Amino acid sequence: MKRREAREHIFKLLFSGHDGTLPEGGVEYYCRDNEIKGKDAREILTKVENIFSNLEKIDSLIEGNVKGYTFDRISKVSLAAMRLGVYEIIFDETIPDGVAISEAMEIAAEYEDEKTKAFVNGVLGSVARGK
Repeated sequence: MKRREAREHIFKLLFSGHDGTLPEGGVEYYCRDNEIKGKDAREILTKVENIFSNLEKIDSLIEGNVKGYTFDRISKVSLAAMRLGVYEIIFDETIPDGVAISEAMEIAAEYEDEKTKAFVNGVLGSVARGK
């Protein structure tokens, strides 16, 4: 599975768990329903678990870098994309910051609209500069 495809699956799981939780076994059910197996399923499970276990820090970084919005006004699509982007910027040293930002922008735009790209770019760019 390509990284972009894995990111999209992770995004969908983060979107469904926008309140910071997923049902018990939610990732496993998702992977089974989408016929994701083996190494790919383990990678998705690990990243989703890592994001949720670091959610307080991730959300704090998002909230601290949002300009002109309060955290609770961020759309669920933008929030899921930014959570993934912040995780990759701060916790995943194998992914360049620019790639993390670009991928989060593209995913957000695909599921919301083009205006979302600028918002996600601004927040994630600020997070990357501040690390």
